[in-house]
Amino acid sequence: MENYKAFVGGRIGLLCFTLGMFLVFQSAHALNKTDPTDNVNLSPFEGWMSAYYCTNKTAPAHCSPKGQLTFSGIVDVAASEKGDYCSNRTGCSKHALDVLKCIYLVKRDFWFHNDATVAFLNKTIIEGCANKDNYTGISTVNYKSSGMKVYQKMYIPFVASLSSLAFIAMSNIM
Repeated sequence: MENYKAFVGGRIGLLCFTLGMFLVFQSAHALNKTDPTDNVNLSPFEGWMSAYYCTNKTAPAHCSPKGQLTFSGIVDVAASEKGDYCSNRTGCSKHALDVLKCIYLVKRDFWFHNDATVAFLNKTIIEGCANKDNYTGISTVNYKSSGMKVYQKMYIPFVASLSSLAFIAMSNIM
């Protein structure tokens, strides 16, 4: 009987209880794959996963693969296909705008493989569909970003801190 009390109330019991609670809490948080805007994105990884689920929303069957939104960030709609893409009946542009809205809601600082932002693609699709000129299509194939991402800006404080340390070391201030 004493061995039982030592087992349940001792270190092994505490370890088993902690391990059991850990397993319970791991299964309690499940990502919603059908509506990623319901997910609580507390970490950048969860935000990226929710953005991935946003891009996996199925497009209408009649939409051209060139007009669908993927992680590449390339939307390429020819001038001859622009009427069908932008019409309210087919909903291909509406689907792309819904995917962009979902991505914006789950990860505001999202960028695509071609460095396009959600705001840029949103503006391109809306302005392309608003332009009734059928001689121009909607395309982000040749898009080049003029901005820098956060990790590219990190070299500036890094170089500044290194130069400050070099200045302190050379002038023997400390």
